[in-house]
Amino acid sequence: MIGPMVKVAPPKSGPPGPKGAPLLGSLPDFRRDIRLALLDGWHEYGDIVEFNVAGPSYLVVHPDYIQQILRGNESNFPHAPHLRSRWAKIVGGGLVTSRGTFWERQRRLANPAFDHDRVVDFGQIMTDTTNEMLEEWQKAADSGAAIEVRDEMMRLTITILSKAMFSADIWSKTDQIGRDVGVLLTHASNRLFSPVDPPEWIPIPAHRRFLNAQRSFDRLIYEIIAERRREPRNDLLSMFLQARDEESGEAMDDMQVRDEVRTMFIAGHETTATSLGWTWYLLSAYPEVAAKVRTELAAVLGGRTPTAEDLPNLPYLWRVIQESLRLYPPIWMYLRTALTEDEFDGYWMQAGRNIFVSPYITHRHPDFYENPEGFDPSRFEPEKTREWHRFQYFPFGGGPRKCIGNNFAIMEMQLVVATAAQRFELGLVPGHPVDIQAGLSLRPREGLLMTVKPARPAAAREHGGDVAIDRERVGV
Repeated sequence: MIGPMVKVAPPKSGPPGPKGAPLLGSLPDFRRDIRLALLDGWHEYGDIVEFNVAGPSYLVVHPDYIQQILRGNESNFPHAPHLRSRWAKIVGGGLVTSRGTFWERQRRLANPAFDHDRVVDFGQIMTDTTNEMLEEWQKAADSGAAIEVRDEMMRLTITILSKAMFSADIWSKTDQIGRDVGVLLTHASNRLFSPVDPPEWIPIPAHRRFLNAQRSFDRLIYEIIAERRREPRNDLLSMFLQARDEESGEAMDDMQVRDEVRTMFIAGHETTATSLGWTWYLLSAYPEVAAKVRTELAAVLGGRTPTAEDLPNLPYLWRVIQESLRLYPPIWMYLRTALTEDEFDGYWMQAGRNIFVSPYITHRHPDFYENPEGFDPSRFEPEKTREWHRFQYFPFGGGPRKCIGNNFAIMEMQLVVATAAQRFELGLVPGHPVDIQAGLSLRPREGLLMTVKPARPAAAREHGGDVAIDRERVGV
């Protein structure tokens, strides 16, 4: 007797993608240059790509899919566990690594410190510190010496963050902070993208440097925490200590505050410094844009140092910053893991597999940007962005875990450029190679060696028009 016919469901198909090398799949390509491997996969296979990286891993590019991952079904796509555990060894249990109700509590406690009105209070620290740096630039301008701009921005942003976090009287300790954080950043860059994760107790030189720097930085943090508990100041650390959870009335203990401070320094300062470096590079490569910035600065500021209150009157500068962040987002790639399988336009992604979300790639999508490789600040004019997809542009991430320091970083970039561009023009040294090294951020592999010259008087008329970027020169 023939039984009832059983309807067999069609197989769940995965996305297309490269086969890669025998046995190793795409691992060699990822080890060689993960940014180019992901970019090439998108160019060849489209908005969902499956790579064989010790099993299926997926790249998603279309803003619809990114919205599903970062907002619509965010709880199904947490940070990849192996990446989170490695971050935790470096920054502790701060906002980057915590999850669930503890993360929600920490976010509520930290949010007030980065409210727009609070961040504005740090504007003078940003401009004063920039002016101190410009005194050194004057010496380079007088002697004709070149400066390494990314290094300059690293020193500038860590000094600004140190003063904002610990108060302006921290100046005597910024060298120590810079040394310690530099070691921690190097360790983070090497460890987060390494296929192996050896324990730090193994007595090799790199581990000893890391542990010594971590202990040194922690001692300083705990010393200042004790001082601020006795005598609060108008700094970020005091704001963390004074914050109370509206729901529970709880505050952060010393270790939780330490972890948030670690997180801000490790995850925050390099990204802003690198973004500033790329902005200076783009302004040097496209002098007509730089001239338009100087024209706006001259009209609004007349040569004086800018304040946070001036920024709404500098819309073109804001667009330049946004366009720089579009081409070189601070965090160029996020790694999430699917807790359960999910479907994207008929393709299925397996549970437990890694998913790459890359603002760097999505920001180049031709369906959402005309001339996507072009450097065109005018694309951020309000009438042009009004109909944008909310996830076609997300330089600071999106959804509940969007970077908490984005207001601080944007204001810092605006004030640094507005202060420095009135005094100096930067020009890339002829023949200096510019290529991208993808780590925590998109570093210029050989740095940015640039000359410093006094700024020319702003032109009487504005400069406009689209500016086509040179793909060979910027290594995109």
